[in-house]
Amino acid sequence: MTTLQGTFPDRASALRAASRSPLAREVHRALNAVPRGERIIVAASGGADSTALAVLAVAVAPRGAWAVRLATVDHGLRESSAGDADAVASLAQWLGVRCDRRRVRVQPGARLAARARAARYGALVAAADEAGASTILFAHHAEDQLETLLMRLVRGAGPAAVGGMPARRSLAAGLVLLRPLLERSRSECRALLERLGVPWREDPTNTDRTRVRGRLRHEVLPVLEALRPGAAVRASRAARRVRGAAAVLKCRARRLLDGCGPWDRSVLRRAPREVLAQALRMRLPQASEASIERMVESIRSIALEPRRFQSRGEVLWVRAREVRLER
Repeated sequence: MTTLQGTFPDRASALRAASRSPLAREVHRALNAVPRGERIIVAASGGADSTALAVLAVAVAPRGAWAVRLATVDHGLRESSAGDADAVASLAQWLGVRCDRRRVRVQPGARLAARARAARYGALVAAADEAGASTILFAHHAEDQLETLLMRLVRGAGPAAVGGMPARRSLAAGLVLLRPLLERSRSECRALLERLGVPWREDPTNTDRTRVRGRLRHEVLPVLEALRPGAAVRASRAARRVRGAAAVLKCRARRLLDGCGPWDRSVLRRAPREVLAQALRMRLPQASEASIERMVESIRSIALEPRRFQSRGEVLWVRAREVRLER
């Protein structure tokens, strides 16, 4: 990462200005679900998005007497990673909050990004546990969400996955992840920092177009934004609605294949196609989408001859009058 700006402004003035920004309203709205006086961790990398979130969290913290601290995780995968952690420590010092620096080891090889992400989340959960924090804030924004949606769409993901990242989810017992900026744009975060004069670091991997996410960010999202200004924010809001619909679908699907079976095939045949498909996904999480589609077609068909579908260690039997799952 490279530093775009070098020195910090007057803290009191910057926090006062940050607390009046539209982004502060989003952060405060998210934190309203956190009990007063709780400890909160901001996952910080030194980049613009997490730096903006850290400033906003500290700015609104007095409204709920929340105790904010920063946590940063160094994977050691880049030569500049120690400098990134130093930048977060400097930010924390300027903000007047504590900083928890963690280092994890991730071996090179397949699925490096996924393994590094898992290690980072594990380190942040450990930091929260040691600090007695109930909440970790992540700085994912609307463009991050749109990239995620597009990656999942082209993979043919199911309804829940197409809903993208949730604004809130459980990380561990008594620990919640919040993404307050999920429906705000990257440009808003940077504009806030520029207006306040707060420095951040730029990650060179963000310009890497050899990865799918990088190509989407630099080649696809600008086209969508040009066609429809505010596309990422609108897509993130749509994803929220899709997640709500997926939750309703999941509830109906759970009731459809309730218990251990066997299930009346005529009842399953009358169920809406997507409800049946979701019920099968939940019962057979290892099955491919192609397999799920074949099962749905078989159940809904008028054919009476038995059909057998294998999914890992489980077998779904579709018979003339019943559907049975065997292990």
